[in-house]
Amino acid sequence: MAGRHRRPPTGAKAVLPADIDLRLLAITQGRTVTDEGVTTLPCGRNPYAYRTLYRPDGSVDRLLERLAPGPLHPPGLHHTD
Repeated sequence: MAGRHRRPPTGAKAVLPADIDLRLLAITQGRTVTDEGVTTLPCGRNPYAYRTLYRPDGSVDRLLERLAPGPLHPPGLHHTD
């Protein structure tokens, strides 16, 4: 029967699994972890670049930027001045 108090794993057992939460990874390793890529919003057609920085203190910084700006007005609508 295993005791309630165990020593932390060492060596190969100390390796974190690949699917670990990135915030937890940043905290446990004491370094900033970055997640970035390109995506589209569920109802949109325009791509967005995203970057998320997970900091060792548990804070998170997020950036979302539209990559391909479309027209200011939908096609078919013409404004007259």
